[in-house]
Amino acid sequence: MTGGRERVASVCLPALGEDGDLTRTRELATALFEATPRVAVAGPGLCRADARGWERRGGGEALARRLHRAVRRREADPAGVGIAGSGVAADAASRLAILREEWGGEGSGGDEPTVIVPAGEEAAFLASLPVGLLPVSEETKETLRTLGLGRVGKVAARDREELEARFGPEGIRLHRWARGEDDRVFPALSPEPVPSASMELDGAVRETEPLLFVLRRLLARLCGDLEEEGRCAERVLLRLETDGGETKEAEIAPARPTRREDLLLDLCRAALERAEGAPDGTGLPAPVAAVAVEVPERAPAEVRQGDLFASGRRDPAAVAATLARLRARAPDEEWVVRPDPLPDHRPERRSRWRPVEAGDRPAPGGESGGSAGERDDRLSAEDGGVPGVLRLLPEPRRVGVRADGDRPAALRDDGGVHELAAAEGPERLSGDWWRDPYRREYYRVCTEAGELLWLYREAAEDGEPRWWLHGWWD
Repeated sequence: MTGGRERVASVCLPALGEDGDLTRTRELATALFEATPRVAVAGPGLCRADARGWERRGGGEALARRLHRAVRRREADPAGVGIAGSGVAADAASRLAILREEWGGEGSGGDEPTVIVPAGEEAAFLASLPVGLLPVSEETKETLRTLGLGRVGKVAARDREELEARFGPEGIRLHRWARGEDDRVFPALSPEPVPSASMELDGAVRETEPLLFVLRRLLARLCGDLEEEGRCAERVLLRLETDGGETKEAEIAPARPTRREDLLLDLCRAALERAEGAPDGTGLPAPVAAVAVEVPERAPAEVRQGDLFASGRRDPAAVAATLARLRARAPDEEWVVRPDPLPDHRPERRSRWRPVEAGDRPAPGGESGGSAGERDDRLSAEDGGVPGVLRLLPEPRRVGVRADGDRPAALRDDGGVHELAAAEGPERLSGDWWRDPYRREYYRVCTEAGELLWLYREAAEDGEPRWWLHGWWD
């Protein structure tokens, strides 16, 4: 491979994992300053160096040789060097160089373990690599392998919203990394100005509504600045100065980065209503003389291409915005919940609902368990309709069934008798023989009225079969 336009070099020490020696990492960074004036620590045993400007000094190969010479002065074993157009690709290249050295292979930059990725080919380079080379948690790596996404290219091909739904904020970062994208390779040389807006009030404000009127103007100015930067707010700091000189702060954390003025205003309103000492959400704990908002943490704005001919296009941020509003308005309520998987094979015991907390993300493996709902593609319309979603009853309900041989033909419950137009099954489920044995035969049935129900038959202690209604499909 040839270098020349790479801008990031990554240097990785061998045999240094998550609990690596911090002293060795600092020594590595110090050594790299001999080769380049700009160095940053990227992780245990992993440092990044600025590779720009080397096209007139021999390209990436020349930089790699210089980095190796600097490392050899302090390390007995050779380090891996990777050079690419993004930090995540360079880090993966340096780790790959180490692996090739351990396997007895040859690097791409000479005798020393080096991998150089041509400019613009970062995504293609990462596509064939295992997800273990990405900087994600071991739990996430194991989940990806279980889902058949063991290669980076398969992760990059997935929809970003799908990964976010399964892994939360880590899913967004994972998708960007799989495509070879980085937020920022090196920290700014000088502190970057924090977007902020403030206003001193003519008189002390004692009610919430006048303060929200001022906040709307400040947030509009703040969101305009973010739009010019092409970024969104990950966190917003609301600061109030009382007429007594006291400063009160509240942190606003949307479910996902945003620059939507209406959402941020709603979250600010909820923070003011929750303020300690606020009388029933109509007033403020103390008269306010000045107000300020700032964005200490930002993220690049995501732009998704729409389909000109698609009807009913969905806003991917709508659900996150709704959850953020609900969570902010009632942080102590438990009506915002998510399924929590349990180690049990019985559908009614496979999950439980638990409250969604700030910063929560879905458990690895996505939705699981009966009460959480299960998609069944066998119930999809042939013309591409939405897959059916199984809704389980809190507990199976005893019903009467008239059978035609072994197959159910009619169902009787509190609503009367329902003739069945179709029945599919049985699907057998059994287990827990050592403590609470069960042995069930499940049937998918359709009533003449078009209802899709889930029934099962199980023998009672007296040996007589009994039928139970377990759920239905939307």
